Amino acid sequence: MTEDPLPSTSSEFLPERFPVLVVDDDRSVLDVTRLVLSRFKFEHRGIDCLEASSAEEAKKTLQTRDDIAVILLDVVMEHDAAGLDLVEYIRSELGNRRIRIILRTGQAGFAPEYRVVQNYDINDYLAKSESTQERLFVSLTTALRGYRDVVAADVYARRALEAEQEREVAARALESKTQFLAHLSHEIRNPLTGVVGIVELLESESLSPSQIELVGDLEYTVQSLLGVVDDVLDVAKIEAGRLQLHHEAFNARLWLQRSSAVLAANIRRKGIRLTSECVAGVPEYLVGDAARMRQILVNFLSNACKFTPEGGRIHVQLNAESRRDKLILHLSVSDSGVGIDSSKLADVFQPYEQASGLTALEYGGTGLGLSLCQNLAELMKGQVGVISQPNRGSIFWFDVPVDVMSETTETIDTLPSESLNIAICEDDLTNQRTLQVILTKRGMTVETFNNGRELLDSDGWKKMDVILMDCHMPVLNGMDTTRQLRKQGCTIPVIALTAGVSDTERQLCLDSGMDAVMAKPVDFLLLHEQVLAFVRYGRHPVRTTL
Repeated sequence: MTEDPLPSTSSEFLPERFPVLVVDDDRSVLDVTRLVLSRFKFEHRGIDCLEASSAEEAKKTLQTRDDIAVILLDVVMEHDAAGLDLVEYIRSELGNRRIRIILRTGQAGFAPEYRVVQNYDINDYLAKSESTQERLFVSLTTALRGYRDVVAADVYARRALEAEQEREVAARALESKTQFLAHLSHEIRNPLTGVVGIVELLESESLSPSQIELVGDLEYTVQSLLGVVDDVLDVAKIEAGRLQLHHEAFNARLWLQRSSAVLAANIRRKGIRLTSECVAGVPEYLVGDAARMRQILVNFLSNACKFTPEGGRIHVQLNAESRRDKLILHLSVSDSGVGIDSSKLADVFQPYEQASGLTALEYGGTGLGLSLCQNLAELMKGQVGVISQPNRGSIFWFDVPVDVMSETTETIDTLPSESLNIAICEDDLTNQRTLQVILTKRGMTVETFNNGRELLDSDGWKKMDVILMDCHMPVLNGMDTTRQLRKQGCTIPVIALTAGVSDTERQLCLDSGMDAVMAKPVDFLLLHEQVLAFVRYGRHPVRTTL
């Protein structure tokens, strides 16, 4: 008798030969059973016949063999219930639910079929007087099917558990990596605030042409470093499913102007002509994640700058069109660079992919930027694309759905600078001094504090218009300081200045009572706008840069 095999997904768990233990105190029964089993196959597999002449001998076999598939078990042996006691031993003491058990008895009166099947975990009950070869084969086939299903279920359960454990290990590793990168980002961003501030101060001085060029190089280097840090951290956030979008109102034309200006000096210094255009018809005020859109634009510009030779051109165009009752913002960056072969176009948005193996060596780059652009666009329910020909340049573009701001509001660009009282609570002395000098030059009166305790112990904060609060300080950090200020009834706007750029940190700042959160290194123009907005309106400004 044969059985059609199941697909390999089930049969792969089964042994080459099924171990079947025959337990009977009658030697002739053992011999006949062994002969009959030699003719049996299930799923093209034969039987490995094991024998025991008593329940005690069977126990010893079970203690050394954990692979037995089926037991053909006599009931009456050493005593009337020896077989039934062995069933209890297997199921209760060994805890083995995998073995299929077929009871065979020549003295049915000692173990009535109905009572045995009801009270014991067995799979079949055969009277020896009726146990023909065909009847035994049917019972054994049914038992091995059950065994196969139990084994498969056990294997699937074990694999599921192993997969879950692997997922947990991977999740912990990913969390550790994300936390490490966030800490690394914090340690890089914090001192960069001082560097960015010093660059801004130098740009306001009377410098020689060579000094202006050096300051420009320094500014580009800072922006490049910050871009790499942001890209690596955002990739880790996306992998961990923790990158969140923040939709805010922004001025489309000013956004384009300022986002394009991030790399403008370096592009022009390379002898490349940079132009930008906001097509007529683009609404003045939009609502979307302007920071993430700017990140895509800056990556496209950086890419275009790398691959466009001296004397080339780069053009940025912002357009908008209505599609299915939704406004789609379309931005493209076209260049006259080296272009991309058609065979490589499908891979340019893959991580660590570049047009050739020598690209990174010749032009630099991490290979993460374009992949990140695609991920960011998809998070915003948009898409990215590229059109390119070798030696004829490329056009990188993205489409993102946005909303139109229903009410126009005076932008901070139109607000006059005022003499304001500003408190800076910051433990990094370079950052503290840089902020103080820049804000003082903008007509503000500034008082500095090295930590939250110094601020609270001074009555000076009570006359402030705005408090700029570092989050991580010794003695008393920014969040605890803000909580204590709010408990004292303080309603002065508090703007967090933090090198921690995670969504978790941002929410912790807001939950502590802070009114706005700005990432380090500080964009001093945006900081000025934020300060004036809170003083004039008690609210965030319409974003013009991020």
